[in-house]
Amino acid sequence: IPVTVLSRCLQFNLRPMAPETVFEHLQAVLQTEGVAAEAPALRLLAKAARGSMRDALSLTDQGIAFGAGHLTEAAVRQMLGAVDDSYIFELLSALARGDGQRVVQIADDLRVAGLSAANTLEDMASVLQKMAVYQTLDSANWGNLSEDEQKIATLALTLPADETQLLYSLCIHGRAELGLAPDEYAGLVMSLLRLLAFKPAAGNSASKG
Repeated sequence: IPVTVLSRCLQFNLRPMAPETVFEHLQAVLQTEGVAAEAPALRLLAKAARGSMRDALSLTDQGIAFGAGHLTEAAVRQMLGAVDDSYIFELLSALARGDGQRVVQIADDLRVAGLSAANTLEDMASVLQKMAVYQTLDSANWGNLSEDEQKIATLALTLPADETQLLYSLCIHGRAELGLAPDEYAGLVMSLLRLLAFKPAAGNSASKG
């Protein structure tokens, strides 16, 4: 666009909104409209909107239609193909133990359930990021934790900080490479096996000491 045209235009530099801000606005809108909604369902919608309030409202409308007039966590998860946190926590726990059989089994469970491989790796990266924060802070500064936050904090104690950073990086790269895989679940399984392959062996760590 020529500069002479731009100089006569109003320009708006829009920035993504924080998920918590989107969540609070959705709560206020639905309360005004008298639509019943579960808080976890709204958090899923706020996350899926990726900082766009317009997308959040559009997804909320779809969720209301999908849920026959109200928003439940189960219905919104089904609509979005969102992965239940229990899968994520179990995957990370199995990775921390080096339990390859359990990792592959969970990946197959995700495939059978028709859950998104991309969302799985994104959610794993999100949990690993929070684990890294807990590993940086002294436990005395963790404050009052919710049930899910307590699970993440517990996982943070089972992995060395450098391994958490490595797993986070591999999840991010695995997510970006899904489009190159033969199919989505082949990409997910290979990403998870890569997480295991790069996990330092206990024997190797001991021999270096």
